Amino acid sequence: MSLVDHEGSVEYPFSQNTVFKALMAAIKKLDSFSLDSADELSGRVVLKSGISLASWGENIPIQLVSITPNRTTMKVMSTPKTGIMFGGANDLGKNRRNIEKIIAAVSKELSNMPKEQEVSVTPSSEEVIDSLVKLKGLLDSGAINKDEYEEQKKNLLSSKSNSTSSTASVQQHVANEDTKPIKIESSSSDTSLLVWLTIGAIAIIVISMLTALA
Repeated sequence: MSLVDHEGSVEYPFSQNTVFKALMAAIKKLDSFSLDSADELSGRVVLKSGISLASWGENIPIQLVSITPNRTTMKVMSTPKTGIMFGGANDLGKNRRNIEKIIAAVSKELSNMPKEQEVSVTPSSEEVIDSLVKLKGLLDSGAINKDEYEEQKKNLLSSKSNSTSSTASVQQHVANEDTKPIKIESSSSDTSLLVWLTIGAIAIIVISMLTALA
């Protein structure tokens, strides 16, 4: 940003898409500006103003920046077409007023639009179920105790409480997981040892019987 550039910014409680539409509607009502380019995907718009008694014209890039799903910052910059030469630095405040004019026009358009509700991002049912399965595994392995398991399970379910149907399916899955018996698996070496011990015991019994008969 050079010494002759001006910049203004404002934050709106609307999505970037909504602010972009309001900006395009406002531009159509501002006779002193012409649209040079507009890209909704990147949120960038460039305006131009013609020569007047106060300036040799301006390039006015506007950038929309999404902060949250329902909050957007609009940055407006005014750059003299001639730079600092040929009176570019002596705009008599026109460039600054143009920025304020654009911001006011967009604000007016948005004031006629319904307020957007805040979007809260919650984990999906699949994510909650996956977390609960892992949590149950920690309980079964002894990494956490029953109280810790119940507390963390409660936190996971409360994060999904805004969706009744999804919560019901998650809670059913939890009930199924809690009633599952703990599966104890033995290694192959333990199984082999048990077989040899059994064979040895049988051999001792057979030898004892033969000795008694003799």
